[in-house]
Amino acid sequence: MSAHVDLVNLDSSDPPLIYRSIREVKRKQRTMHIGKKRRSRSLPKAARNATVNSFADIQPQFVTFLYENKNITLNSVFAKFEESTGARREHLAYAVVGIIAFYLIIGQCAELLCNLIGFAYPAYASVKAIRTPEKDDDMQWLTYWTVFAFFSLLDFFAHAIMDVVPLYWLAKVIFLLYLALPQTFGATKIYIYYVDPAVAKLEEALAKKSREE
Repeated sequence: MSAHVDLVNLDSSDPPLIYRSIREVKRKQRTMHIGKKRRSRSLPKAARNATVNSFADIQPQFVTFLYENKNITLNSVFAKFEESTGARREHLAYAVVGIIAFYLIIGQCAELLCNLIGFAYPAYASVKAIRTPEKDDDMQWLTYWTVFAFFSLLDFFAHAIMDVVPLYWLAKVIFLLYLALPQTFGATKIYIYYVDPAVAKLEEALAKKSREE
């Protein structure tokens, strides 16, 4: 009789031990998975130290670059301009940026100029990243080229898009610069906050579907 009572009590109270153990294992697995996702979404040190984090940061950082860059040729051009005109180098830089932006809106070769801007420096930086043992720069440039390739697909519909958004090439250049420049580390941020979580959800959905089959 006592054995019968024990069985009744077992059925009417908490779930059997084996089921509680399985649930505990699953709970720990979910906790570990969340922890891994949180760790994977933490920005690398270089990206955390980005100097441009809002529109208000763009102008002062642009001026800082003009005066503190170490490109001898560029500094020589600016020095000659300042000496011959008496104007400051940022005035020349603003004029050049304005001309390029205007051409990207109305120019016949705006697509070529846009893709050249989006290719030249990133290609050079990607080669440098391959030569270094660090992985943070690999994340930056792999993400950049993935987005660049996506835009290349959109370019096929560029003329239709420009009927709705005439500033397509200019907007594309601005976004590619945000992704590429070391002052923003945009590609790394896009990967950490959007690409990686989206891929994780896709993998989880595919794994769930395969288990159901």
